[in-house]
Amino acid sequence: MVFHLRNNNYFASILFLFLCFLVFYVIWTPVYYFCWAEYDIVFVATPNETLMTQSYLTQILAAVIIGPLIETFIFQKGTYKLFSLIKYLKQHKMLIVLLGAIIFGLLHFYSLSYIIYNMFTGCLFMFAYIVKLHKNPYWFVVVLHGLMNLFAIFIDPVEKYIFGVI
Repeated sequence: MVFHLRNNNYFASILFLFLCFLVFYVIWTPVYYFCWAEYDIVFVATPNETLMTQSYLTQILAAVIIGPLIETFIFQKGTYKLFSLIKYLKQHKMLIVLLGAIIFGLLHFYSLSYIIYNMFTGCLFMFAYIVKLHKNPYWFVVVLHGLMNLFAIFIDPVEKYIFGVI
């Protein structure tokens, strides 16, 4: 599968990884609302309480364009380059994926559930970065990240309605 993703065109690879995210989202969301939400540990206001209250234009600018550009540079490109300096990690790229996911998750510290959610997305982003190393991985992950954030912007009100949060 990794070889297939590595050699596949951008669109097919983005679509496959976005579908992986959607599968996670479809499983995670009801589990969160029915089992976890009541016990979640909240550290600071979440994006749903801050960014998601802004206009769609502001949300798209911040979460679909600026956020992915900056976060991909720091959390995938920078983290990969830093960890690749360690010979053992360079030879065990799955450890880089896991460490990158942990860092990405921990730096999205709004709540315990948000950390876990973003550890999954961070894993997906670092995996995508490594798989596309020979084909402009930075822009590949920026597009994937932006697409996932765009989905989050538009599904947020639907999710709140379905699960009675409104």
